[in-house]
Amino acid sequence: MELWAHRGSGKGSLENTIKGFEIALNSGFTAVEFDVMLTADSVPMIHHDWVMGRCARSLDPAMAATDPLTRFDSLRVRDLRHYAVQGEPIPSLAQTIAYCLKHNMRANVELKATSPSNAIALGQAVKATVEELSLDQKQHIRKHWVFSSFYHASLLPLQGYDLALLYEQLPDNWVLHADALQASAIHLHWSGAEPVALRRIHTTGRVVRVYTVNDAEQAKTLQALGIKGLFTDRMTL
Repeated sequence: MELWAHRGSGKGSLENTIKGFEIALNSGFTAVEFDVMLTADSVPMIHHDWVMGRCARSLDPAMAATDPLTRFDSLRVRDLRHYAVQGEPIPSLAQTIAYCLKHNMRANVELKATSPSNAIALGQAVKATVEELSLDQKQHIRKHWVFSSFYHASLLPLQGYDLALLYEQLPDNWVLHADALQASAIHLHWSGAEPVALRRIHTTGRVVRVYTVNDAEQAKTLQALGIKGLFTDRMTL
């Protein structure tokens, strides 16, 4: 069963940073999950929350008080120089891809659109970043990486890559969306990974991965149900 380091080194102090990916690598992980969002100037950067404050704190005392009120998608890349995660800079998608490729790490790239209006733009920006890579690198990503999203429109520009639809609970019309996007996998919250839902997905030949599993016994139970992979915050599971 695949184990994916959730947000790099897990939800917490160094999530979605190069240092966090290094921690995962040194902990024996060969696969990481991370979140990509779009800045106001349309650059894909690695970050989770829609607003600043929890994931990234301002390095500028004058800006610190506004962190909880500042939307990530209202900032330009040059603005992000004021922010860091426990002293680590917020990395771009291009920097993160380079790190993962250098260390032969698989990745699940979760596209986190901040609204329906920028969902497709985010997918286009992610695809443009990948398309700038060499032919060998693009082939590696097509073979070993997964692109997932709750906003399925974000995945439209990435058709031809390995796609996964994200759900908390499996909806009745999931297979229509999966067929339309030719998605190979469904990623479910652990609370939605119940046997009936899993059988429905497996019947179509699709892979199921579950997030976010931090309990070893729960992981064994899910593995027995045919789960392909788990996303975890724990560096040992």
